[in-house]
Amino acid sequence: MDKKAVFDFDQTLINVNSFTKWVAFLLSKSFESGDYKLFYKVSIFFFRRKIIKTLSHQNFKKALIELDVKQDYYELFAIELSEYINQEVLNHLIELNQNNYKIAISSAAPENYLKEFVKKNIPTKEILVIGTIVENNVLNDNFGERKVVNLVKKGFLNPKKEFDILFTDSYDDF
Repeated sequence: MDKKAVFDFDQTLINVNSFTKWVAFLLSKSFESGDYKLFYKVSIFFFRRKIIKTLSHQNFKKALIELDVKQDYYELFAIELSEYINQEVLNHLIELNQNNYKIAISSAAPENYLKEFVKKNIPTKEILVIGTIVENNVLNDNFGERKVVNLVKKGFLNPKKEFDILFTDSYDDF
């Protein structure tokens, strides 16, 4: 039988909420690099979400995921997030991986930057990474019970069997 461990990302593998950092990163990086079209779009979404409150969190996240963002932004953001790695949790992940556990990182963070973070910062083999994505124009927000649904959908979990270890800060995940 396979040994399996699931790791949350925000406030677990890293010590911050990556999504709020992502919004700030998009605003600052697009402005400083002269990508004013992206800066304008993110600013409008942010204004609608935080100032006039006409955009739900889910629609805000969906809008940001659907933006045409340069690949190097994901790479630079992955490097920026590396300063927030929870080394103790990362050490557990590496040790479990070396002991032949199958590892999944499952997070409500957008998958587009989550995968880049894992590629740049986690020196292990074969990790399943599942984050929030847009499928068929619908937000698949990988949060709470959706994490289990998505882990089953990807073949990592069998709905009739338990897995061994869960690292999370969230009661919803538990």
